Amino acid sequence: MSGIKYDLEILYVQKLYYFMFLATFSILISAIIVWHFDLHSGLYALAIGLGISYMAMVMKRSFNPPEQKLAAKRMAHVISQDTSPLSISRFASQLYYYFHEPAQAISLLENFLTSHDPLLCMTLGDILLKEGKARRALYILRDNPYALVDPLLLATQGRILKQIGKVPEATRMFERSLHLAKQNKFPKSGDHWLTQKFLSMGCLASIHHNLADCYISLNDISHAKKHYRAGNLLLLDVSLWRRCSSVHVDSAKNHKNTY
Repeated sequence: MSGIKYDLEILYVQKLYYFMFLATFSILISAIIVWHFDLHSGLYALAIGLGISYMAMVMKRSFNPPEQKLAAKRMAHVISQDTSPLSISRFASQLYYYFHEPAQAISLLENFLTSHDPLLCMTLGDILLKEGKARRALYILRDNPYALVDPLLLATQGRILKQIGKVPEATRMFERSLHLAKQNKFPKSGDHWLTQKFLSMGCLASIHHNLADCYISLNDISHAKKHYRAGNLLLLDVSLWRRCSSVHVDSAKNHKNTY
């Protein structure tokens, strides 16, 4: 089964756990070497092992999803016991990413929109955006009572506005999302605390990078560089880093000259 293309923040969590999995073997091997030989040899082996683990993480581009029958059984079991907005959002995401059923995922989320749950609404908006229904997604997100106070809803609106060419509006959305995200821990996904920490770092990095892209379009190179750097500092994996390249700068200048 081919790998699934996830958003940066999800991919980042997967990569970090992959690194931790590989690093565990390095620690065990180095401990054995220390036991049988000496501390210097053990530390040397640990450094090499961690280096190899890091390079493997950087080179890893995608991850295979769980086997479909197993995933379906788990989904059916969870959804039969828990119909909270969080479970519905996860169920819809699995329908979309694992089973490639966008219509079913969208229909399921729309049935629960009356809950006004930010995560559920954001999931629907994100799927609609990926399906090329940006304006419909924006309408649904703006109709949510938490549209201007939830960092994830603000960031999703920003991505939609950026895609449809409303860059100044998108910039304001990302700036507000970043401001609120720094005040409150997010996203509250119900996962293990370490997963939530990794996910939060990935989400913040994504907001910084999107904001930098907006500043490039507005020909504000200094702010763009600032947010590229801020996003990169949150990402241990250098393969996910972004920078203000000359191509971006030239594109921004050309874009400005068309007005």
